[in-house]
Amino acid sequence: MTDNFPQTLPASWYCGAAQFAREEKAIFAQNWSVLARADQLSKPGNYVAGQIARRPVFVIRGEDGTLRGFHNVCRHRAGPLFDPGAGRCNLSYGVRCRYHGWTFDANGALLKAPGFETNGGFRPEDHGLFPVRVEEWNGLLFGCLDAEAPALLSWLGDIPAIAEEFPKASEMRYYREVVAEGEANWKAYGDNSVEGYHLPFVHSQLNQATLKIELEPHENGKFVGFRIAYGPWGNHPPSRGYWIYKFPCLLLHFSEYDFNLEQIYPLSPRKIRLVHWFWRPDDTTPQGDYDEFTEGWQKTMAEDMEICAAVQQNLEVGAYERGVLSPEKEPGTIFFQKLLGEALADAAG
Repeated sequence: MTDNFPQTLPASWYCGAAQFAREEKAIFAQNWSVLARADQLSKPGNYVAGQIARRPVFVIRGEDGTLRGFHNVCRHRAGPLFDPGAGRCNLSYGVRCRYHGWTFDANGALLKAPGFETNGGFRPEDHGLFPVRVEEWNGLLFGCLDAEAPALLSWLGDIPAIAEEFPKASEMRYYREVVAEGEANWKAYGDNSVEGYHLPFVHSQLNQATLKIELEPHENGKFVGFRIAYGPWGNHPPSRGYWIYKFPCLLLHFSEYDFNLEQIYPLSPRKIRLVHWFWRPDDTTPQGDYDEFTEGWQKTMAEDMEICAAVQQNLEVGAYERGVLSPEKEPGTIFFQKLLGEALADAAG
């Protein structure tokens, strides 16, 4: 404590490779992450290949209609089965490794291993794909690497009840994906995303549009919620919404008219990738209205990345070691940093 105010995390926690590796193992690999939209996997053979904690994974719908997830790593010599992205494969031929042609079924079982069939000691049942847990909520498909992690609904905590106040993604039309990368540690972006203190200074347009913000830390689900009252924004009438930063790396934005989410992918101690998905109202809403709205979100995301990159540079130069946090203005950042400390302590002990 300094002057009776909580201290920030040490600057070194935002910079070092050892700290980042610790977080990958103790945090990213033990939590759920959004992998795909459910509509991308509507038919047998549909797949989406992505990553969790920088581990390549894929999800595929089998002929029985079941969704299953696997590490995108062949059991022979670690070749990839799918390139990143979405597509559809012919399940009658199986899922084939691009490196040496080992072929698996949609259950992960090895079907063919060229060059090994005549070896009487080779056991295909010992060489199936490594599974990844997958579960669905609100039209979104989540994946988790940890077999012991809580089920998805338990992990979400209070979020499904809050989501019931707003239209479901399945009731809307998927609009677009925006991908951006920034030169900042994921915690710098998280510290920023869980407080409204910076809005008047960084987001002039968003600050004008939001009439009221009530911040609510939630232990059940480990997230910071923002209950929002919007004024008119472009052609959008006044409305209400709820923003969520779900620890460690998921942002959800609910409103009476639309829905969007942002998944943060930590790539290195000083680099993140942001994948932002937007759902818009039904086809009766003029396209131009929603184009303007989405451009506003992109502008906000760019402003956040710009200030977080500047913070990251200052954290790395050595003049700053720790700062202080305001319980009045930054309760979300205090809560976020508490969750981080708890997650690392749990993993260590």
